[in-house]
Amino acid sequence: MNPSTLSSKKTGQVSKSKLRRRKQLKPYKELPQNQTPSKCRVCGNPAIGYHYGAPSCNGCKIFFRRVIVTGRKIVCPKDNNCFYGIEVLELLFFSPDMSKRICRACRLKKCLEVGMNALAIEAEAISDEGKALRNELMRGKETIAVVSSLIVTEEDLLDRTIRQLKLIESKIEPLHRAGVPPGYRDVRHLEEILDAPVTLNISDIPNLKLCSHPCTLGNSTYRKPVNYEHSSFLAAIESSKMFDFSSKIDLDSKVALMKHTTVICSNMMNAYFSMNEMKSDVLLYPDGSHIKPSIGDVKLLQKTLFSFLNNKVDNIEYLLLKAIMMCNPVVHGINLEDQKTIEIERNRIMKSLLSYSLFQHGTLHGPSRVAEILALAPIIENQSKHQKDFHVYLNAKHFQEHLNQGQLVRKCISYSYDGILES
Repeated sequence: MNPSTLSSKKTGQVSKSKLRRRKQLKPYKELPQNQTPSKCRVCGNPAIGYHYGAPSCNGCKIFFRRVIVTGRKIVCPKDNNCFYGIEVLELLFFSPDMSKRICRACRLKKCLEVGMNALAIEAEAISDEGKALRNELMRGKETIAVVSSLIVTEEDLLDRTIRQLKLIESKIEPLHRAGVPPGYRDVRHLEEILDAPVTLNISDIPNLKLCSHPCTLGNSTYRKPVNYEHSSFLAAIESSKMFDFSSKIDLDSKVALMKHTTVICSNMMNAYFSMNEMKSDVLLYPDGSHIKPSIGDVKLLQKTLFSFLNNKVDNIEYLLLKAIMMCNPVVHGINLEDQKTIEIERNRIMKSLLSYSLFQHGTLHGPSRVAEILALAPIIENQSKHQKDFHVYLNAKHFQEHLNQGQLVRKCISYSYDGILES
């Protein structure tokens, strides 16, 4: 065959494979990455590049090539359990040299699992066993592809988690930005909202009512403008319904969880929106107006925003941290069985945060970045607690002022809003 024809065919195959890979890019890989593979996917030692389709060190590259070329039969003396317990060591930020802890059979199996392609080895087999192994791999190429597709790697888990969180955020974003129309209030209690199907539009809220009496004090008449606080709370509540754990826990546990986490997640959405969308270092409403807190100290409402700015939190870190804060299994009022369900989801998201940090910052700085992100949790929790305390104080003060003037007209608020802030 003409060499030029072979070359053109090979080029065509390469271009097609490149296009296929581009279509399957992971969300986090769209971000800038200025580093070569730092870790061998087989043994955990420093990688020197991509070999036969996977990041690997020189030792694993040579090992894989030698086994495929010679075709030796190798058997694990531990029933293929050499990797048992090693993943736990990795999660504790200790990277064991797995090439010294596992047998040759398990090492070969790991090579195939992480994506090393035996068909990419160009050397000829030097024995009948090697030729038989090569032919077996050729015949079972499709089977190997199917098996490989069923193996869930850390990268796949991270990809799946990020896609899920991005989808949830895209669905609740319009609700977060909409705001409840001036003078209207949502008469539903938190239990009703959580027990209802997902509602993503203000117009779909059942029994949205216009306040019959505006809030009056003395000669002043005040009707609250667009209520962004309530729509932000609703966005946090509706997002919780789209998490995997939501359908597995009972209503009482959902209510207890959302009374604790709604303000937290709402503050995080407001902070990231102001920082990322509005490019602002102060809190802004979705219409661009400044949030004017009734609290004297403006810094109190902006603690979450300042922590995001100081730590340069990116979109995926924000989504993962918000999900971790949402999946809080130790909230008072959640039964033991539901705590376990929520904890499973939180651990999955925590593992994704670790994987993302390692991919973005490498094995040297990745763990410290995880610590930086998780250190924001107490700051965000503290802001939520102060807001709840001050809300109770304001309600008592407002009630007393009305009582002194012989007025007991309820403000234009929502029952769920009050129920959350008074919890």
